Amino acid sequence: MTTAQTHTDPSPSTPTDVAYPASLGSAERFVMALAGALHAAGAPAHRLEEMIENITMQLGVASVIFSTPTMLMLGFGPDESQRTVMLRVVPTEVHLGRLDRLDNIARHVVAGTWTTEQGYAELDRLRQHPKRQGPLGLVATWFSLSAGVALFFGGGWLEVAAGGLAGGTVGALSLAWPRVTTGAPVFELLAAAAASLVASAMTVWCASEDLHLSSYVATLAGVVGLLPGMTLTVAVTELATRHLASGTARATAAATTLLQMAVGVVLGSKIADGLFGVVPTMAPDALPTWVMLAALPFVAVALGTFCCARRERMIPIIVVCALGFLGARFGSELFGPELGAAFGAFVVGLTSRVYGRIARCPQLVTLVPATLLIVPGSFGFQSVSLVLGADVTSGMDAALRMLLLAMAIAAGLLVAQAIGRGRPSL
Repeated sequence: MTTAQTHTDPSPSTPTDVAYPASLGSAERFVMALAGALHAAGAPAHRLEEMIENITMQLGVASVIFSTPTMLMLGFGPDESQRTVMLRVVPTEVHLGRLDRLDNIARHVVAGTWTTEQGYAELDRLRQHPKRQGPLGLVATWFSLSAGVALFFGGGWLEVAAGGLAGGTVGALSLAWPRVTTGAPVFELLAAAAASLVASAMTVWCASEDLHLSSYVATLAGVVGLLPGMTLTVAVTELATRHLASGTARATAAATTLLQMAVGVVLGSKIADGLFGVVPTMAPDALPTWVMLAALPFVAVALGTFCCARRERMIPIIVVCALGFLGARFGSELFGPELGAAFGAFVVGLTSRVYGRIARCPQLVTLVPATLLIVPGSFGFQSVSLVLGADVTSGMDAALRMLLLAMAIAAGLLVAQAIGRGRPSL
């Protein structure tokens, strides 16, 4: 077996910029580029592998694929003379717009309307001209998402304002980070510290004006874009589908991110104590349920924008987010939070499948934003924070709840995928 190994520059913007071996045919080169692009857009291992296996079968190419968050291996040809290529890749966040375009390219090639050479050229064009948000758009997205999510964490108007300001600060820090970083992967820690400092400062100011602001809710809303709840849910799903290497790696990455964020929050609160005195602990004044329901479409749009979904997908995203959220609330009232989360995930998975089949687009376009509304990221953050605060018993209880909710959500999504299963897709 001859092995052709390629290397990439470990940056999320150029994960597929590789020199492919000359021995690969056009169909194999297209599959290689497509697999790398899908991984760079955040496709989970179980969906990526199923889709690539289906495409190679349609193209008449014998292949095997193995995906982990940091490596892609593809083997082409029969076992006794297989050509294997390994790509060093970098874990990235989900980019729904790119997944949408990649799925469209794959459909054209499989249908025969484009040759594999044309498909490869389209992949190269997409890689060279990525669509990114501008600086103001990115900060505005962070502000809107954090402000809206504060309502779902039980916050009032003050928490909405403080959470939005903390989230905007994190968004601005994410813009400055590539210019000031020395390569140390501690952005989550610094971002959580900055959000905690902003929330604590606003809490102290509100207390001086005899207003009640929960620093914890504001901080949690400010860092909601960094919470690895979706990563943990994907990890549990991959473990359930026997993608053990990828699932274990993602679960470890989620735990590491949570630990970094918790340490960052403690650091920010200690700095705030030194600057402003002891920050008071206050309970939020929660708003009526109808306010949360009225804000749901705006939060869904913020989630879709945060995940870089295309504008024409926003209305379906709103619909699926609303159905999933209402399904989870209804199920929680009837069966408890764990089964409620499973029911909400089942509704999200089923409606995403139906929409993906009708619109001929990846299911992930609506599934990811809707699932983000019910993932247990806040419980994971709370559990690590309690452990660091020496409340180990409560921390372990919150961690167990987080794990149970993640398993429930993964179970709901898997059941939805198992009903009337058709062509493997994203």
